[in-house]
Amino acid sequence: MDGGRPRAGIAAKPQRDLTVAALEKRLNLRRRAREDAARNLPRHDASDLSEPERAVLEALEGERSKLDRARGEARAEVERRLRALAPTPQDFTSPALDARLTLKQTAGRLAHEWADARARSDAARADLDAFKNANDLRRAAVYPRSSLLQAGLLLVAAMFEALFSAALFAEDDARGLLGGAITAIGLSGANVTLGFLAGFLGLRYVQHRRLPQRIAGAAGFGALTLLALMLNLFAADWRDKLAALAGRDLGAGSDASFHLWSLLQLESPQAIILLMLGAGVWVFAALKGYSGFDDPYPDYGKMDRSAREAGDALSAFRTEARLELEEPINAARTALAGRLEKMRGEFEAMNKAFDAAAVQMEALDAQARALDEAAAGAIHLYRQENAAARGNAAPLYFGAPPPEVGPSLDVLAAAATMIDDARARLAEAQTQFADALVGLLAELDTVTRALDGGAPA
Repeated sequence: MDGGRPRAGIAAKPQRDLTVAALEKRLNLRRRAREDAARNLPRHDASDLSEPERAVLEALEGERSKLDRARGEARAEVERRLRALAPTPQDFTSPALDARLTLKQTAGRLAHEWADARARSDAARADLDAFKNANDLRRAAVYPRSSLLQAGLLLVAAMFEALFSAALFAEDDARGLLGGAITAIGLSGANVTLGFLAGFLGLRYVQHRRLPQRIAGAAGFGALTLLALMLNLFAADWRDKLAALAGRDLGAGSDASFHLWSLLQLESPQAIILLMLGAGVWVFAALKGYSGFDDPYPDYGKMDRSAREAGDALSAFRTEARLELEEPINAARTALAGRLEKMRGEFEAMNKAFDAAAVQMEALDAQARALDEAAAGAIHLYRQENAAARGNAAPLYFGAPPPEVGPSLDVLAAAATMIDDARARLAEAQTQFADALVGLLAELDTVTRALDGGAPA
């Protein structure tokens, strides 16, 4: 295969002396025309070419034979090369069959795990639906994406209360700022913990659909609220006592006794501020416990997360399994595309060879036309001189054009037919390629649907 280049040495070169002037000089056409006219030749009723006209054609016959041989050799050469370059028929069935077999094997290997993941997802979703129906829930579960952020907010609230409380306790605490900080940290930690538990274990269960859970939630909320109230009242009373006893009897400052009526005896502004601060932080912690970490309805967020996790697990497994199922399809596509590309390359080589042969044949045809033009010019010169020197009318055939013996048939007709056949084979190959891919994709979708539905693939 030589890329469509024409062979050297096929095209024939016409002789340089085969022109009208050269033929006139070589055959003495003017002189012979006048001599024939003096003898009244050719006769006015003649229909055949005269001897000088036939001599012109005979003078070009050798060169024309060379051109005819060159044209025949060029035709044989291009047909030989096109047969060698013709696209080789490819098998587009075997890669598709291999891919289908591998697809079936992969589906059989994945079927058990796929069914388990789908069963877990279906069971989690069924449990969630049953939970929603049993508790008459008509909304979607609402909970934060990150519990860490909510815990951070609680920590910030605890630190805020601890900082302010430490400053308030340190004013009259004999241990100074360190002692006030220790007391404030314990107080804020307990306050935030009680508020969170009141919201998470109390408020959330107060709205439960079942009466026992409501009662338990209300009791828990009341108990935790009472503990928080006692804690903050005790802290405010203690701070007030520290302020009253500061500088007089330091030992009395450690008195931890608490009287319910001490709230009415608060005298220092710091004690009231401490009480209000503790109440605000407790309410904030209770709200975070109610809806900051999970859905306000008990167990709803847990059930919803379980269903989502099972669904996400199924989706992730399905994605990985789909990629594994697509591997034989992709391998078959690569193999089929390589075979089709090979046929396209061979067809392009055929086109180049045909185009090169067409250029070469056009050059040979141009040489043949040049010979015809030289013959026509020489014969016209003879007829013109003969008619001018005659005493009577010239033959009627003088008005007809000289005969053309150049190429009349398309010598590349067989080559063009070969190109058409190759183009048809390539189009058929493209159709087979597309049909094979469509069939493989349909098979992949069928297997995937079967695995999704639990039916045998």
